[in-house]
Amino acid sequence: METRPLSSQRLFWLLQIGGWLLVTPFAISISALVFQHPGMIIVFGVLRQAFGFGLTLGLWWLYRRWPAASFKLTPHAWKIVLACLLAAVADMLLTDAVHFALALPPIPPFVEHGTLFSRLALYVAWSALYFVIRQEIETRATALRLARAEATNREAELQLLRAQVNPHFLLNALSTIIGEAEENPAAVISTTHAVADYLRYSLGQRTHRARLGAELDAMGHYLAVEAAHLRNHGLDWKIEVGDDARSALTPTALVQPLVENAIKYGIRSSARPLRLRIQAAIRDDMLEVAVENTGEWLQRKPGERARDSTGIGLHNVRRRVILLCGERSSLEVLTPPGWVRIEVRLPFEPAPADA
Repeated sequence: METRPLSSQRLFWLLQIGGWLLVTPFAISISALVFQHPGMIIVFGVLRQAFGFGLTLGLWWLYRRWPAASFKLTPHAWKIVLACLLAAVADMLLTDAVHFALALPPIPPFVEHGTLFSRLALYVAWSALYFVIRQEIETRATALRLARAEATNREAELQLLRAQVNPHFLLNALSTIIGEAEENPAAVISTTHAVADYLRYSLGQRTHRARLGAELDAMGHYLAVEAAHLRNHGLDWKIEVGDDARSALTPTALVQPLVENAIKYGIRSSARPLRLRIQAAIRDDMLEVAVENTGEWLQRKPGERARDSTGIGLHNVRRRVILLCGERSSLEVLTPPGWVRIEVRLPFEPAPADA
């Protein structure tokens, strides 16, 4: 059965009613010790608590007029003390009126004065408890609003980062299919199947994390299409990943932008054919995914647009990995002789069986 969290108003009524019900037996016990007359016990033990219940509702009405979000105790302290004093005086006057109306025995002066101060202390304590609870509720509500806003912002940012995928893949695939349509029908069928298999995976992703092995299978289809498109330049690719790494839960579209980056900039600096390797392994409870290609690291040139440089794609990958996997995650660019290697490290987490 689903339970709903208590609203602040329901919580107030539960504490208000429950608190005064708990106070009443103590008040009756004290009244029984001070007064032997049954009428006095009823007035001071029961009716006075009913007056207190009503007067604190008046205090509640007053305090609610002060917005909780911008409430400061210091400028309102004198108002609270004054309100509690007025409530204590009203409490005493109402009690005296009932006492007089019922023609009950006189109250000793020390008892009357003592009850005034005790009721003042009671209303001050009630007010302090009210503001403490209200501040705690407001603090929790603010934290919840901030958490929801952050979650919404992260969701929007992740959606944006996922959407920044190379749009040229489909154009390259269509260009390849058209180019091979007359000369090599078998290549058209093979390329079409590869495109369909890749799109089936890509369009089927509805979450931000998935099993690494599923993306690597899709990358096999992706690279088959790219190899057909780059047949004049040549693309030699290989995926080297163990079963334990394939079972890891990773951000979706983790490998694809790294592969796109390797192909886009590798063909500018690599001898033919362009060689590309995808590797993944588990080391010290961390998943290490690497995409490397022959060639050289190309720095952004003066005047080159950010979207035309290698930085934007790698920045997106780094940002998504940190958002989804935490600050222990990292992306590093290495340049061993004749190669460019992009390494991503993130905490290893096995994917659920149905992922």
